[in-house]
Amino acid sequence: LVPDWTGPRPVSWFFGEQLLEARGESRFPTNADGPDEDVNIYVIQLLAKFLGGHADHRVVPGVDPLLSPPDPDATRRQQAAWYRVNADHRLLCLGLYDRGDDRRRRRVPFGISPVVSRERDMAVGRHCYDLAANLMDGRLGASPGLTRVLRKLADNFHEYVHVLGVLATRRWGLGAVLSETSLARLLMPDGPGDSDDDVSGRCRSA
Repeated sequence: LVPDWTGPRPVSWFFGEQLLEARGESRFPTNADGPDEDVNIYVIQLLAKFLGGHADHRVVPGVDPLLSPPDPDATRRQQAAWYRVNADHRLLCLGLYDRGDDRRRRRVPFGISPVVSRERDMAVGRHCYDLAANLMDGRLGASPGLTRVLRKLADNFHEYVHVLGVLATRRWGLGAVLSETSLARLLMPDGPGDSDDDVSGRCRSA
C-alpha cells in the first residue's frame, strides 16, 4: 500500500521538517559529531509536547535542580526522570526564548550579568542530562537508546541550544526586534487607501 500524504499530518511532521532545515542552516548539522538522528527524533517530540502547552510540575527554577536534588528515597528511575524533565525544559527555553526556565519572573536574575546567567543555565541543563544518563546507565529495564540520547545531549548541550536558536529566530521569527518606526506602522489604523497587500508588504518590510 502507498501511504496517503494528501491528508492532514501530525504536528510532529512540521516540527521535524523545520528542525532539519534549522540544523542545515546551523553550525551543527545532523551527524556533525557522529550519528544523532535519534536526538532529532527526541527533540521533535519535545517540541510537539512543549509547544502544545504541556507543563511538568517537576520543573524547578534557576540552579535548584543541582542545589535541591530529588528525594534520595526516590528510585533511580524517578530521579533520572526528574533530572531529565529539568534538562529538557532548559534546552527548549534557552534555545527558543533565550532564558533558562519559565518559572522565574526575570530572564536575568538580579546581581549577575546576562552572560553569566546564560552560562549558568547552560551548565545546569548540561549537568541535568548527564545526571539523568548516569542514573539510567545499567539500570534494569532502562532504555539503552534513551540513555545514549541523553549522553549526546549532555556532551553537546551548547550546540543543540544553538540549533534551537536558529530554529526560533530564522525559521519561526521568535525574538525578532522591531524598530520604533516599524512598530508604529504595524499599529497604524487602516486608512482609506490601505489594502491587504499594503499591510502584508509593511509586515514583510518590518
